[in-house]
Amino acid sequence: MPHRWRVAKRHNTMKHIGAIMGLLLIAGMQTAAAADAEVKAIGFSPDGRYFAFEQSGTDASGSYTTTVPMDVAENRLLKGSTMTYGNDDAAKLKKIRAATSKLLRKLKISPKGNLSVSVPDIQVGQFEEGSYKLLAVPSKWFGPESWLSIRQFKMVDRCKNTQNNPIGFSLALERKTAPAVQLAHDLTIPDSRGCPTGYRVVEAHARQLKEGPVALAVIVQTLGPGLEGGNRSFIALTTRVPADKK
Repeated sequence: MPHRWRVAKRHNTMKHIGAIMGLLLIAGMQTAAAADAEVKAIGFSPDGRYFAFEQSGTDASGSYTTTVPMDVAENRLLKGSTMTYGNDDAAKLKKIRAATSKLLRKLKISPKGNLSVSVPDIQVGQFEEGSYKLLAVPSKWFGPESWLSIRQFKMVDRCKNTQNNPIGFSLALERKTAPAVQLAHDLTIPDSRGCPTGYRVVEAHARQLKEGPVALAVIVQTLGPGLEGGNRSFIALTTRVPADKK
């Protein structure tokens, strides 16, 4: 059954995802990871140029919170990401939080007018070759019969120190009346991602812009061996979707 989008009236918090590890930047995709993490989309800027999300969790150094701003069109991390730990002294925490608030105000990022959807029940999970239409998106914004589609495939190179082939993925917005928009397509797997065994779309966020395009951010979860239940991490992918000219 297609998942319905909703207009966000406040910050949307994703449910606990389980064991997640480090903050990574992968080929223009922003990845966040930690143990027992919680992720919250902060929102877009009114012009759809910027997107930001926040993650809190626990790693080897203790409980932490990190805020990550991104350039939507370039699908890349912006300068100004911050991370605080629960055991930081009060003065340091105050300084970092003030800097984070100042940056978000400067970029004018907020959840107002955003469409958001969580899809925790869709399990692509362990590797299966093929494409999956995972999420129907609003025709009013993206055109009729528009879907987020993910595809998994085995890479030629082997994982470090193993004989296993890592699994790569591609993610696209497929539209009946307009060209598909590619958000990601793995050519190599960076060491920072480990040896992934599968992927799934977890959350998506969008903001319609006055001039017609839609700013889109999709959270993909990577699965891999490691901790109990396996290691899991997030990759945030962003793009500006051209208006559907029917």
